[in-house]
Amino acid sequence: MSSALTRLRIRQRLFVGFAVVVTVMTALAVVLVTSGLRRVLTETFQEELERQLALGEWILEGASDAVPDVLAREITARVGYRVSLISPDGVVLGDSYVEPQRLTEVEDHSDRPEVRGALSGEVSFAQRTSATVAEPLLYGARLVALSGTPIVLRIAAPLTDVERAVSRARDALVLGGLLAMMVALLIAYFLSGALSRPLLRFVALSRRLVSGELDARAPSDSGVPELDELATALNQLTDELATRLSELSQERDGVQALIDCMAEGVVALTDDARIFRTNRAARSLLNLDSSDNGTSVHELVRHSELRQVLAESAVRPVSQREVQFNTSHLIVSSRILDTGGAVTTLLDISEIRRLENVRRDFVANVSHELKTPLTSIRGYAEMLMEDGTPQDIRDGFIDSISKNALRLQNLVDDLLDLSRLESGGWVARPESVSVAEVANEAWNWCADAANRRDVSIEITPMGMVYADRQGLLQSLRNLLENAVRHSDEGGIIQVTARRVEGDFVHIEVSDEGEGMTRKALPRIFERFYRADSSRARDIGGTGLGLAIVRHLIEGMGGRVEADSELGEGATIRIILPFSQSCDVSEQKNPDGTVMRSLDQSIQDSTIGLANPVTLFPGAEKDSVTSSN
Repeated sequence: MSSALTRLRIRQRLFVGFAVVVTVMTALAVVLVTSGLRRVLTETFQEELERQLALGEWILEGASDAVPDVLAREITARVGYRVSLISPDGVVLGDSYVEPQRLTEVEDHSDRPEVRGALSGEVSFAQRTSATVAEPLLYGARLVALSGTPIVLRIAAPLTDVERAVSRARDALVLGGLLAMMVALLIAYFLSGALSRPLLRFVALSRRLVSGELDARAPSDSGVPELDELATALNQLTDELATRLSELSQERDGVQALIDCMAEGVVALTDDARIFRTNRAARSLLNLDSSDNGTSVHELVRHSELRQVLAESAVRPVSQREVQFNTSHLIVSSRILDTGGAVTTLLDISEIRRLENVRRDFVANVSHELKTPLTSIRGYAEMLMEDGTPQDIRDGFIDSISKNALRLQNLVDDLLDLSRLESGGWVARPESVSVAEVANEAWNWCADAANRRDVSIEITPMGMVYADRQGLLQSLRNLLENAVRHSDEGGIIQVTARRVEGDFVHIEVSDEGEGMTRKALPRIFERFYRADSSRARDIGGTGLGLAIVRHLIEGMGGRVEADSELGEGATIRIILPFSQSCDVSEQKNPDGTVMRSLDQSIQDSTIGLANPVTLFPGAEKDSVTSSN
């Protein structure tokens, strides 16, 4: 049955090919003959129409004072076609197909091509469908004289006779063509069958070879010498192919085992940037499957830079080029093969780059934060060493040294706290906690600083939340200290909590300070980031408070958000579970996303100090422990 279907498909293709050729030739003959016949008949009709125009001119020469409309009808009675008399300015003076009283309604004819041609002194012809009689007409016009006045004589003859003759000729050609097509297709059918039968055996052999039956052989008794020679050559090729495949299979297995043991990713590419072979490491790095072999890198690799480098490596050597691929850093190198294509290696240096960034960022940020207070302390100390400095100025220098030393202590304490959070040294112990009680306790730490700036607080009555008490206390303390620092004199800080749909509680700390731009909001929870660095340094703070808050809240299964407009204050929102029924390690946010746990935040951190510290010191710390 399969052979029968194959035979039908082969015969159908040959048959359709013959049919298309015959159909095209027949259609071409019909078109050429009918178009030529129409052209000849139209030229003959134009000659006849020219003679009719000469007759009309003769009639007009014999009429002296006759009305143009009457003359047009008289000429029509002689020639049998529509006659129009048109003045040189396009006004229709008479028309045998238009009533005299309607002549004034006829449109201007000065733009008609046959009228323009006649006014130039030639006999002019044009074909179009008449707007007056609504049928295709052949127009002929020439310039004549009526009573010594030049006018255009135009005769319009219907083309229906020409079209009728052409239609009859076309019908005869189509009928003849169909008969010829039927005969040709009948011959094509039998001829296609005769040509397809010898090929079916080669098709069957090819399918057996594709399926791995290398012992199949093509018959060489078709009776056609050329096909018998082809069968013999195909059998020889099959024998050679079986030998080569066996050797290549052994070699391929050995090479694949070798490259799979390599830690580097290896990708073999063809010269048109198609993946030929990969090892286990490369498939893991590029998220590929072993079945992707033979597919272009443009289809498999979505990262634009890596895709470009891989495509380039297929045609020219690439030496030690670093590419950032998602969260990975890869060193790409390639070597062009003599037989075409290339072998490209991918070395994952993500961990090396991460450690370099950690070191660089930490050194840069901490050095920058330590430099300012150290410079101040050194400067004031050198000035105190000078003789003759008034006591009041010396007292001011000492006070500045004390404040900067305190700032250094706070910075070190915050760094140690943040290090413990990011290294997993602190684990949340959630319980039911009163938000109002914790908020009032946190405010007590900020009361002195708030009184100096005449900043007050409004705590809205609120309920319970499922969180680590000390972690929530430290978070609210940092947020309140930050709000006091950024509030204007006499400002009001509001602390509210409300339960939202999804069994979560929103705790919001709002101030009426200078606020920040929308552009700065996504970065305010980064360590050492300040929306307005110049003003932030004037009002103090280490730049680590909000980073500590983020880690504490995420460690309790929640998340923290910020909302602000420049000049309109800021609101920091803490979102925590309402009860123990929520899974702390993986909470669902109100929008359906998953909150990050402390372990996840550790994986995302960029500082890895491991010194254990007391996260929540008591009175030994100054009232301002952490801030942004």
